[in-house]
Amino acid sequence: PRRLLVLPFVAVFQGYACYVTLQHFLKHEMGADDSHVFTQAAVFMHYGKMVMRVGHDLVLPCFSSWMRVNIAMVMTLLGVLVPPVLVYGMGFKWIGLAFIHFSLLGLGVGIFEGVYLSVISSLGPATKFWAVLGPPLGMGTVNILGLLVTSAGVSPAALYVFVACCFPLGMAVFFVQAPRPRGAVHRPANFAVALGDAKVWLPRMLPFFVAKLVGSFVMDNTPGWFYVFNDNSGVPFWGPTDTWLMNHDLYFAAVNVSVFFGDALSRRVPYVMDISRLRTQMALLVSALVASCVGFYMESFATAWLTLIAGFVAFWGNGLGYAVAAKYIDRAIPEEYNRAVYSMWCMVGDLGGIFGASLIDVVNSFFCPRSYPHECLH
Repeated sequence: PRRLLVLPFVAVFQGYACYVTLQHFLKHEMGADDSHVFTQAAVFMHYGKMVMRVGHDLVLPCFSSWMRVNIAMVMTLLGVLVPPVLVYGMGFKWIGLAFIHFSLLGLGVGIFEGVYLSVISSLGPATKFWAVLGPPLGMGTVNILGLLVTSAGVSPAALYVFVACCFPLGMAVFFVQAPRPRGAVHRPANFAVALGDAKVWLPRMLPFFVAKLVGSFVMDNTPGWFYVFNDNSGVPFWGPTDTWLMNHDLYFAAVNVSVFFGDALSRRVPYVMDISRLRTQMALLVSALVASCVGFYMESFATAWLTLIAGFVAFWGNGLGYAVAAKYIDRAIPEEYNRAVYSMWCMVGDLGGIFGASLIDVVNSFFCPRSYPHECLH
């Protein structure tokens, strides 16, 4: 297996992690702590992703899948550079920069994910397993190590710079190791053609779409954790009224360790199992759905120690559903529809993400019906 092909995925999802973990730092730096406009700007991450899942066929029709991956990485890199250069570096507070930042991240990730998974499909399941570890590894790098260094007083701007510096390495690995535009798998049907032949693949994909929708809703609602445990002086670990406070950034580093292990370990399961039988596929998908829902429910108690467990459970569901679908698409979907189906599957996830991200304030009002001394501060 070409294990290094995990690195392009890591680089792009470190950019995604800037949305998840660093948005509350950026919100504060821009003086937008009480701004609902900023919250809606963050949702443009998901609008951009959803539009470009299939929009790349319209705006990049002359480019091969291989070239589209490179273009996507450049767009994501530009999005990552907006905060450290313009906000932290030059001191601009214009709220429009938040829209530009999140939109570029979304557009880049939207092109990248489905197309990249399609490009490397011809390399087999062993390489694909390493590749699908990229999202939790990329997210974990920023979410865990990043919060550890911010808890030590390092500026969030340094994290953006670190993420930006990882892109050239990811692009170099892709240039050297990814299959070039040769063969039918690299000249797939565009989305319109694939949709016209939907009867070939759509009925079989519906259960995977449902699992993706739910998993993404839960995953992209998790930035709300920062608005539940929103006292920078500390997190009441044993309950809302507890007087013992854990360092804020250190706590969220611990949450993200839990998230990382849940998301990463679950992705191994389908690759050590025979999932050729429908019964096995459905059992794994149902367990993924249950894990996502149970983890989300556990978050509603707004209790710090329980949220550590909730993160593992919820993201176990997300990772398991992701890996089952990736292995199934490579095995069961005709090659000419591979890219379109991956893009459609990712777009369904974006719908869940948009609902999850746009409802953060609503969900938080449910999680936090009242204020406490050190959490749910209104």
